[in-house]
Amino acid sequence: MKRLRFKPAQQQGFSLIEVLIALFVLGVGLLGLARLQLSMLGSTAESVLHDSAIRLAEDKLEALRFELAAGQTPQAGSDEPKIDEVTLRRSWTWSLDANGLAKTTITTNWRDPKTGDEVALSIPARLTSSAMAGQAWLIQSGPPSRETLP
Repeated sequence: MKRLRFKPAQQQGFSLIEVLIALFVLGVGLLGLARLQLSMLGSTAESVLHDSAIRLAEDKLEALRFELAAGQTPQAGSDEPKIDEVTLRRSWTWSLDANGLAKTTITTNWRDPKTGDEVALSIPARLTSSAMAGQAWLIQSGPPSRETLP
């Protein structure tokens, strides 16, 4: 009679602990990706709000320029347009300097929906005198400035 010899079994496949560890690492990675996605969505909403504030300020600057071109004297003032459930407070000032340039500053303020901080955006500009305003000359003095108020 022949004797059967058994060879020691070689491991094939994965053990349960290895599968659990792999699932844990995969879960942590997916949670990180989900958090990154939420962070990016919040940044996008903030960028849209800043873009809207710049557009509102530029719209008012154009309106002031056309008033000046029509021979009217623009007045300082303010309004509160609402965009995406956020109320923006827009104000503008107006003065003439010795050279006949009209100085104006359009400021837009709003409260950040996430943090509750007051945010301000200011665009200073100079418009030419009414004689040249018909030719649509606009001199903007510097880029818009953004600052977070305390």
